[in-house]
Amino acid sequence: MNGRALRSLIRPFQASAAITTLQLVASAVTALLTFAVGMLIFAFWSVPSEEPGYEVLAFGLVALLAVPLITLGTASARLAARTRDDKLATLRLLGATANQVRGIAVAEVAVVAAVGVLTGSALSALWPFALSLFSVHGERLVASDIWLPWWMWLAVPPALVVVAAISAQLGLRKVVLSPLGVRTRSDAPPMSWFRVVVGLVVLGAAVLVTQLMSADWGVLIVLCVLTAVLLAVMAVLGAVGPFAVAFVSRRLAARTSDPAKLVAARGLQDDPGAAWRSVSALSLATFILIPAGSLLGYLDTISRSSSREAMSQDQLLMFADARTMLVTVAAIAFCIVACQAAIVQTAAILENRALYVALDRIGMPRQTINRMRRLRVTLSAKIAVFGAAVAAVAVTAFVVVISILVAPLFSIAIIAVLACGLLLVRGSVSATNSVLTHVLNAPQRGD
Repeated sequence: MNGRALRSLIRPFQASAAITTLQLVASAVTALLTFAVGMLIFAFWSVPSEEPGYEVLAFGLVALLAVPLITLGTASARLAARTRDDKLATLRLLGATANQVRGIAVAEVAVVAAVGVLTGSALSALWPFALSLFSVHGERLVASDIWLPWWMWLAVPPALVVVAAISAQLGLRKVVLSPLGVRTRSDAPPMSWFRVVVGLVVLGAAVLVTQLMSADWGVLIVLCVLTAVLLAVMAVLGAVGPFAVAFVSRRLAARTSDPAKLVAARGLQDDPGAAWRSVSALSLATFILIPAGSLLGYLDTISRSSSREAMSQDQLLMFADARTMLVTVAAIAFCIVACQAAIVQTAAILENRALYVALDRIGMPRQTINRMRRLRVTLSAKIAVFGAAVAAVAVTAFVVVISILVAPLFSIAIIAVLACGLLLVRGSVSATNSVLTHVLNAPQRGD
């Protein structure tokens, strides 16, 4: 194959350049947030206290934010690999093998991710000074105390690049790498009800385990059981979520006469898995926020009552730090979801520009097109919040009910935080309106 032609094909142009910029930003943000979380974990783990709750908080940060951070890095990598159809098809027509095309696509994503990760890692050196504004165990964090070990600075960036490369490979898995398959993109068959049945069984088992848990089991065993329950429910949400998106969008498409809702629903049916992945962090944040916020509300009520005298100073300080951790988890999760939504929507505009140009040509107002794009994301986000809320209440019903009775303000605060998260997602989609305007006004739109 001609080397000059190969170089010209793999060099980013126009839409590819925009996708590359998105991947750079997403990779840098992923590295920044990863190091920030790592420093907070180090701060909690290093607290000079005999209270084991701080180690639980450190472990909780790892368990709760590992998946959202990975999904942010994988979102742009998957889209970058799957939005290069024109180049991949051309390479196949010029004689490149499927493995060569796959290798070029994955290598391109890995190189761009490496540049973004290195940029984010360099900027992360400023985190200790920013985090010194916060306090843990009643004392301000000192920059020198939360500086991560040297081996973490060396291990984290390559790990993030490997995750991006694997994600790019998975993004190409559903694409048949034949000269025409790259263009037509043969997708997997529709999902069945079997995953719903399995999800209900796993959720029922998680509810049973939490009901049987006892303090007599010991802190370590209880922590391991809670971790297993958390991972099981997260797996259920990940498996059932795409099915729920497909089911709701199919019913909406069958019943609505609103053009924006109809096109949005049809778009969700095309790839419900991608729609769910873009809001999966919001689902996880909801599942954690409801029981954790309810428990903190209950503990806050106890700490303000006469029972306060029975609690040690370390326990009181730990409750305050737990509130800080919960707010941190929610804020990071919402930022991740907002970034994912912006990335997915920008890439969707560039990937489906023919659809948007066609809608514009037949006379659909641009306001309606933008509304349709918002509906695609907000509908998935609402399904994620509602489904995760149902799962959280089912698993921790006792704690939630007690909190509503003794600390209703905390319950109201949880609802307000979730509403802010949905508004943030909506705002991130609206922020990409200018990209759509640029595509529709471009002279090369195909007129």
